Amino acid sequence: MPCDAVIVGGSVAGSITAIELARRGFRVALFEKCRFPRPKACGEGLLPHGVAALAELGIDCPAPRVRGLRYVSPGGRVAEADFPFGYGLVVRRERFDEVLFRKAASTPGVEAFEGTAWDPDRTKARWIVGADGLHSRFHRGGNFTARSPAGIRIGLSTHVRGLRIDRERVEVILHPGGEVYLAPSDGDETLVACLCRKESIPAAESNEARVKAILRSLPSLVGRLGEIRFTTPALAVAPLGLAVTPVASGNIMLVGDAAGAPDPVTGEGMSLAILSARAAARAMAEGRPEEYARERERLAAGSLWLGSWILRASRLPAIADRVVRSLAGRPDLFRKLLDVAVGRERNLSLPELARLVI
Repeated sequence: MPCDAVIVGGSVAGSITAIELARRGFRVALFEKCRFPRPKACGEGLLPHGVAALAELGIDCPAPRVRGLRYVSPGGRVAEADFPFGYGLVVRRERFDEVLFRKAASTPGVEAFEGTAWDPDRTKARWIVGADGLHSRFHRGGNFTARSPAGIRIGLSTHVRGLRIDRERVEVILHPGGEVYLAPSDGDETLVACLCRKESIPAAESNEARVKAILRSLPSLVGRLGEIRFTTPALAVAPLGLAVTPVASGNIMLVGDAAGAPDPVTGEGMSLAILSARAAARAMAEGRPEEYARERERLAAGSLWLGSWILRASRLPAIADRVVRSLAGRPDLFRKLLDVAVGRERNLSLPELARLVI
């Protein structure tokens, strides 16, 4: 089957790349080995710059809106602020991925194959795009090196009823074992994502029991936690965070988590996937894959810095308390930190960092 580009993986990054390439006149073959809808462990947050990129593509996915972040320290200190522009979305992955795949499949120039693994002997192309996630087949071929950070972290995600939350913001609760994300989902449901160091995961007979144990251990949820009822299975993913080099080699480009993933503590994964997929499509259309490598590094810089900084703070409860107290009392710093989160800044300066911990 002749085509200009083969895309392996039809989730967020793969589908966006297919749409962008087809709009540039490419003939695209998009392969997704699973069938939609399918569950996926995810924090499900789409930050404002990711929402804006979808709007530019004419893609709409109805989902609860959030206007900012709320941080809770181990000692119970609270800081909250609105995003510097726009709004975020909390998207159900089984629905969001299918919306994007169907949009790609209906784009002229794209031939989509659902429930079909790519066979390189049957379908060849000038460009090959790896969009097949953290455990990409392309990491095993010798052209790319994937490295997990020291100290394994595991994510558990699910949806529940019986938990009172701020339904206008994503809440990030820092605790000695990791972080818990709470966000509004369908109706009265709450998205719960627990990001923990491996040794901090409670011993229990199921992921649901582990999530319950983590929630019940958080002092900030006392009085807000009722009888938890799970509305979706609790799914696990590991490792959290992945570095991949290079992201382009010859005619092969990696996008999305296959190209590396910031620790999900930043909530940046899907926005980075969308923006970097668009960058990859531009680079292929121009025949300049090295430009994609540079642009993706630029796009990921802020989330990588923010993720490493939050992780260091969350491991030290006293520091985390100081930081959240500083954010609550210094809204200008909180706004600057949100600028990093949404990609408008790369990091804070050393004096600004000093102000956070004093």
